[in-house]
Amino acid sequence: MLDSPLNPADELAGELRRAFTSGELTAYFQPLYDLKTRRVVALEALCRWNHPERGILLPDRFIEIAEQHGLIADLGRVMLEESGRRAAEWHRRGLHVGLSLNVSPSELRPEFAESMLETISRLELPRGAVTVEIIESPRLQESDAELETLRTLLDGGVGVSIDDFGAGHTSLEILRRLPFTEVKIDRSLMSDDRASADALVAECVEIARDHDACVVAEGVETDEHFARALRWGCDRAQGFYFAPALPAEQLDQILAKAA
Repeated sequence: MLDSPLNPADELAGELRRAFTSGELTAYFQPLYDLKTRRVVALEALCRWNHPERGILLPDRFIEIAEQHGLIADLGRVMLEESGRRAAEWHRRGLHVGLSLNVSPSELRPEFAESMLETISRLELPRGAVTVEIIESPRLQESDAELETLRTLLDGGVGVSIDDFGAGHTSLEILRRLPFTEVKIDRSLMSDDRASADALVAECVEIARDHDACVVAEGVETDEHFARALRWGCDRAQGFYFAPALPAEQLDQILAKAA
């Protein structure tokens, strides 16, 4: 009896397993700018898969597959090591920028926090240098384990960012219940001219201020977007208006202007 052929998702999952040790996964970095000083204050690490046959793959091609096949934690460890090593090097050179890492809600377990804090310590990254970005999604259950993990990270000096606020899942109640140090306004609201969008962001900013948290505008691409981020009262912004995600080797000139 012939074996059934693998479906495309299973095939890609197998290739992703091999990519963990083959050096195909790398971090690109998109700068976050302080809106008052126009200086780079942080970098968001974004995974790129340099597939030997398919070329450069963006996360939307493989993140869901990693979730479905139980590979998301391994992917997170690779990204922390790769981007953390780069960030530690920049700090040694006197370029003191923060590092943001995307984390799946399914990773939020106490052992994850312990492993992350150990890695940050081993790489000699300073306290406060790393922030985890969490997308509010149906996977985020607000369980005791998740809340304990977030508190452990915060106690260890790791920031917690609620990513993609307003993208369809995030509610204001989530912001009222979860501990966080930053909230990122989803790019979809940047081009939403309805009064309800401005009202939603205004409430978000108010809650963030109550938490003494930073507000970041995502998807800033035009002068109009930049003006809107200022009008909303955002502290930071990122997007093509400033810079796209870039390989580490192409960031030297940008980081020379870091705060």
